[in-house]
Amino acid sequence: MRRLHARQAAFTLLELLIAMAILAIVAGIFSFSLIGTLRASQVREAAAQLSADLRQARSDALRTGQSTSVTVAANSSVYTFTRAGVPQTRTLPAGVTLTGVTGVTSVVYTAPTGTTGGNGATWTLTSPGGTRSLKVKVIGITGKVMTDATN
Repeated sequence: MRRLHARQAAFTLLELLIAMAILAIVAGIFSFSLIGTLRASQVREAAAQLSADLRQARSDALRTGQSTSVTVAANSSVYTFTRAGVPQTRTLPAGVTLTGVTGVTSVVYTAPTGTTGGNGATWTLTSPGGTRSLKVKVIGITGKVMTDATN
């Protein structure tokens, strides 16, 4: 008497290829989204760093009685924070560029009032590829620092 063989459950090659194609599409969408999130994070980090140094410069001018400044190198990823006459070069996260909007390359906080004595400044920080950007503004004579999203 012949015995019937039980059929084993398995996937066909076509089913495996379709599943792999769907997985590849989902992975591609996820990686594209992840890159955008990473670039936005880099710009936020750079804006926070520049804003913190500007606020620190203002605070130092008030606290120490010595003028302080922040000077931006045009279209680059570095700027100089000078306090007590000692310049310190700061570097932004990889690929983030800093450009002046108002043509002002330096903000000087004058002691003992911590004011700028000018019309303020606006700088744009842009992510690699130019997909994300933020503006850091120094408001008028008061020297107050603000961050605005541009897109």
